[in-house]
Amino acid sequence: MPTAGKWVVTIAVGLLGMVLALYLSRTDLGAENHFLPKCSLHSLTGLYCPGCGNTRATQALLSGDLSGAVRQNISFVIALPFLLFGAARTWIRWVYPGCLRSLEFRWRYSYSVSLIALIVAFTVLRNIPSSPFSWLAPVPLNSGDSSGNPFTETLSANPEVPDRGNSPLSSQ
Repeated sequence: MPTAGKWVVTIAVGLLGMVLALYLSRTDLGAENHFLPKCSLHSLTGLYCPGCGNTRATQALLSGDLSGAVRQNISFVIALPFLLFGAARTWIRWVYPGCLRSLEFRWRYSYSVSLIALIVAFTVLRNIPSSPFSWLAPVPLNSGDSSGNPFTETLSANPEVPDRGNSPLSSQ
């Protein structure tokens, strides 16, 4: 594909991304009237998957609330700069082949195993309903909050442990 065609695709994808970002920044995720999907694992089991809270974290980042994004999914916030870096390098290499040198970094099998172990550990720990692990679970959103901030946390009777919704482990 010629460079001009790649720029057309880039502009189209960029405009689509901006429209989706605008929609997400203006959507009340606590309400039921949006087309964004809910997590199937959480809907069926009440357990949080490693991606639960990514949409809310993205919405918080779009509004400039880094701490709100961290409360929704800290692993997403940590991974996002690396994902953006990889996407930028891939785009540059696609539009301008030969412009970038390869990084002096070689991915090893042990890195994949470690990454999978970290994701599994994060998933297990965020489903433990006691402090400090409950802080890894996404914070439920309050629809129609009087302060106008959808990331206001609802606390349980014990202020040390937030109410994290209807996790099947919370009744034990």
